Amino acid sequence: MPKSSKPDMSKGERLIIPQESQNITREKLKDQLPKNTSVAVTDEVLRLLNNMEEDTGLPQNLMEEEFMTYTYLLGQKKGVSIEQLINAIKYCNLKRTRSNRRAWAVTFPVKYDRLITNGKSVDNHVSMFEKSWLVQQVDKAMLIPVSMQWAQAFNSAMNVNIKMMHGDAGEDNNGDPIFVSPMVRHLAAKTVLDIAKPIEDATINIKIGQSDEMLEAKKEENRLLADIIKNQQDQFRKGANPQDVQKIHMRIDKQTVDFVDAELEDM
Repeated sequence: MPKSSKPDMSKGERLIIPQESQNITREKLKDQLPKNTSVAVTDEVLRLLNNMEEDTGLPQNLMEEEFMTYTYLLGQKKGVSIEQLINAIKYCNLKRTRSNRRAWAVTFPVKYDRLITNGKSVDNHVSMFEKSWLVQQVDKAMLIPVSMQWAQAFNSAMNVNIKMMHGDAGEDNNGDPIFVSPMVRHLAAKTVLDIAKPIEDATINIKIGQSDEMLEAKKEENRLLADIIKNQQDQFRKGANPQDVQKIHMRIDKQTVDFVDAELEDM
């Protein structure tokens, strides 16, 4: 597969690509691996790492950076090899702009060709790999907020608007400065003001109401409490022991409620 020096933005590939290689050597990789893992760093592993762009068409520096970032996964599950991690990173990056089937075919070209030649379906293999532990972990790790993923593009867009706000639209093919109209400067300034507007305090009005059932239950509770207080007062007036009065034992049944309601209706 031919190398790609620049990502195809029409297909949704990322704009931000590391400018420098990770310079992955055997010693550097061994030092990067988790302490609790004993995976082998072979010549084949180094070959796969150095050929990731050639195998996938994705930028080599980007793939190297992601591999070094996700090496911690090698220490989280026994039996996970470096080759498996490389394949998961290839697949997860490829499927962001391609179908799962095509991403799997590019990741496992030999296996894909063998299955097709023998007239066998690859869908089950794609599905199983998609659901594998390592692919799911890489997928989750790649869920970067859009604001972070496109931070560099955001800053570039802001700088363009700020320059145009001051009348600078760059240079033409002859190297002469291009000046913009007052209307364009106005629109650029308005864009900058809208984006860079300070966060304002927000006032939230919350209206809390009670349902009819809650209000009726509260009224019933107040009526019962009033009866308790009245009974205690009557016992105090009759000279009852305060400790006995404070021991409240109530049994509320339908007859009691009906009696209280009848008393209130007669009041």
